[in-house]
Amino acid sequence: MLHHHDPNHDIQSRITGQIGALAEALPHCALTQIVQGVDDIRCLARDHGFAAVETLASRLESAVAAGGYRAAILTYLDAMSDAASVPRGPMAPAAQEAWLASVALRLGH
Repeated sequence: MLHHHDPNHDIQSRITGQIGALAEALPHCALTQIVQGVDDIRCLARDHGFAAVETLASRLESAVAAGGYRAAILTYLDAMSDAASVPRGPMAPAAQEAWLASVALRLGH
């Protein structure tokens, strides 16, 4: 049986790897490092069509800039990791709202 190499899987792995590394480093990160890490993830997601991850990362950047608490950051990172498994491509506004609502639900809002 031939194995087909899927470059999307490589990008998905890079995204989830960066999310995991940021989550692990979070207790020791300065705010600027968190912002840079999230921005790196957002750009990688944007460049490769992972719209759900990009949307969540963008909202997380806003939350961090507004003084987001570390628990909220972890919640966003968990949702971004989940979103990395969603098929690539444009995302309908309703899907965008659903991902953001999932974070609000996880945060208890």
